[in-house]
Amino acid sequence: MSKVNKSNFWEERYIANNTPWDTGEAAPAFVKYFDKKNLLNKKVAVLGCGKGHDAFYIASLKEGEINESCLQVYGFDFSHSAVKFCKEVKENNNNKNIDFYQADFFDLIKELKWKNYFDFVIEHTSLCAIDPLRRKEYANLIKYLLKPNGKLVGLFFIRPIELGGPPFGSTQEEIKELFKNDFLETEELRHEKCPHTFTGEEYFGVFEKRI
Repeated sequence: MSKVNKSNFWEERYIANNTPWDTGEAAPAFVKYFDKKNLLNKKVAVLGCGKGHDAFYIASLKEGEINESCLQVYGFDFSHSAVKFCKEVKENNNNKNIDFYQADFFDLIKELKWKNYFDFVIEHTSLCAIDPLRRKEYANLIKYLLKPNGKLVGLFFIRPIELGGPPFGSTQEEIKELFKNDFLETEELRHEKCPHTFTGEEYFGVFEKRI
């Protein structure tokens, strides 16, 4: 089994604070995309949420008081320490419309409650972190999680595959191919400034689940 398929691989990095992918803030591409979106009554999944920067930002975009029609955000991560950190931030800031789960997100497909549950799934440093042999499985997971016409909002890491990983490289063509059967590319992949120090580029794109 690949080392990245085991939770302790990621847990050790959070314990050692060896998390160079963590820039300490929400990705500017997500800020730009979600800032003017109507998120009333929407449900958002952040896969591989890490310390929750993207998740907390999106959750902050709620309108008015917390109620049953409020935006709800769900963060999932393999690392116990990362999720513990997120839960402590949530408690300290009294965030009521966000929840965190320590889980292998591939296991979400085993739970019927998550089927067609989300309006948005956020992809940021997850596709490049998983075993490349599981990328089709990842695409199927996102299809399972999203409602019809739900959107995968992704910031994809592009670099030569031969460099190994994690982060494992990919190409724009591979990403388009991965989602083309079940998704419509509604915002074409475009280059975004990459704030972390890994060798590679980041591309933002949006894929809508076909009915």
